[in-house]
Amino acid sequence: MAFTGDLEHLHIVDVIQLIHTTRKTGTLTVKGEKGVSRIVFSNGYIVGANHLNNRVRIGAVLVKLNAIKKQDLEEALEIQKKSGKARKPLITTLIEMGRLSREDAFKGLKELIVMTLVDLIGWTTGTFTLDPDAIAASPECSYFPNQMEQEISLDAQMVLMDALRIYDELQRDKIEGKKATSYETLFEPLELSEESPQENHSITAEDLGLEDIDRLKKKIPKTFSIIESFNTASVHRENISETLREFSPEEQGIFISFLEKSTSIKSKQKMLSAHDINTRALILLSTDKLIKHSIMTICKNEGILVFSPNSEKELDSIISQCILKKYFPILVFDSPDPADSEMSEEKIKAIRQEIKSRYPEVPRIQLASPLDYLFTLQSLSGGIRAVFPKPLREFRKESFVEDTIKFLQAFKTYIKELSEETIKTSKEGVILQKLKDRFVYIRDRNEPTDISFVLLQSVSEIFDRAITFFVRQSELLGGRAIGIDNKSNGLTTASHLKIPLDEHSIFRDVIESGKIFYGESEDIILKKYLFEKIGTPLNPNFIILPLRSRTKVVTLTYGDFGVKESSQVVNIEMFEILSNFTGIALENIFYRKHYKKSSQK
Repeated sequence: MAFTGDLEHLHIVDVIQLIHTTRKTGTLTVKGEKGVSRIVFSNGYIVGANHLNNRVRIGAVLVKLNAIKKQDLEEALEIQKKSGKARKPLITTLIEMGRLSREDAFKGLKELIVMTLVDLIGWTTGTFTLDPDAIAASPECSYFPNQMEQEISLDAQMVLMDALRIYDELQRDKIEGKKATSYETLFEPLELSEESPQENHSITAEDLGLEDIDRLKKKIPKTFSIIESFNTASVHRENISETLREFSPEEQGIFISFLEKSTSIKSKQKMLSAHDINTRALILLSTDKLIKHSIMTICKNEGILVFSPNSEKELDSIISQCILKKYFPILVFDSPDPADSEMSEEKIKAIRQEIKSRYPEVPRIQLASPLDYLFTLQSLSGGIRAVFPKPLREFRKESFVEDTIKFLQAFKTYIKELSEETIKTSKEGVILQKLKDRFVYIRDRNEPTDISFVLLQSVSEIFDRAITFFVRQSELLGGRAIGIDNKSNGLTTASHLKIPLDEHSIFRDVIESGKIFYGESEDIILKKYLFEKIGTPLNPNFIILPLRSRTKVVTLTYGDFGVKESSQVVNIEMFEILSNFTGIALENIFYRKHYKKSSQK
């Protein structure tokens, strides 16, 4: 029977992760006030979807992606119309016409699925059903997904990463008052010629060339047991009863209770509340069902996506995709298993060495038997960040459940701290690269305004609101600004802002000292002449960055976090380096202008 549940109790992100991790097959139907969307899974991979109420159609997606021309779509629809009962799917028709490549068809499917997920991520109410018997993305399209995997399949969590990133960006734009174009508008139905029939189906894996649907449909497997409700307790119970079947019901109950407590979400939107949370990933190389299910469970409540690759090729793909998408992964190797050739000690060592050479920046964690101290020592000497002793049921069966719970608690704490450290280190690397790019850009500038604009851009990358102030004898005069006018949607001018310098203020302190200020201040001038004009930021921390020419400060760049309560990590040293370098560059510009003027006399 189908699994059903309420989005109020289990978020759509959790649902997709569970389906992917447990390698389920079927159609996930999500219903809410806005309508109905469907996502089709095969062994945990996404193979089809239809956007909310079929508002976005694949033909429009392919045209807007420049995969095909509008004329190609019209010709394909006309061929379908004339084919009658022998009508082939739209994608198949376009491929046979030579107008569409399979690569572009894949991109179209991915785009459709991502936009479907972006819409669903924001839902906090509604219902979902995962039905193994309803293998369909739309009423008129049914197929057998197990036959599709070689044709087209998308890693559910990779697609989920894209959707979370896009959703996060849209939420930030919304908070800042920026208008975002909806997918329905971006991929609105095309106006076709009167002779062309209207496209009326969503993309599925069938569209990529599958045949004999009627014959294959009868072979759809019954993959689910009879469970009344799709909820965390039932999922844990199903997994634990299998993986701990040699233990008593009482011991199983203790472990299930621990997992349930680990998944009690304090806030329904915890995974979506901060951008940093949505950049964490853990890649677990293991064949141990108990470890895989438990680690996924304890990590997901911290907003950490857990991937469990089935091969070295898939492992490499996941690592590269995580890095590409700015997800900072931590790689965890399970302990060696002599009975499993894929998890032998030599195999693990070989994979670890390959990963170390290809991705040296990715932290690597090893699980190991507490009795195998030689492997532990070898792991540490081989560059492993930490080795965790994994409980052994064959040696301490009487305390295995308790040992495993303690292991998971310690593992969760360590991974949480390490992920925060990894994100910080990775971001510092990104900042350093940007700093280098800024130096190259500044080196070739010939106008003072270009130099001050570099500082404005740099501040705006960390702070939501940034303003350039020109230093005059008795006042500061506002110049270019970013984010101070929510209706402006970008770069504006703050010429209406004037801050007097005849009284003591935090601004005058920075001018006189020539040093950066970052922190809080109860300065009256700041509140009266700035906050009353642009609004008081929710976070009290702000920055004032001076630009000096010789011994004189010529501009101040101000930045704060606007309507955000939380703040990003601010690397003051990086800003100090940038401020000093821009000051030198500004002096060089003035020197070159003076030299050019003198040589012309």
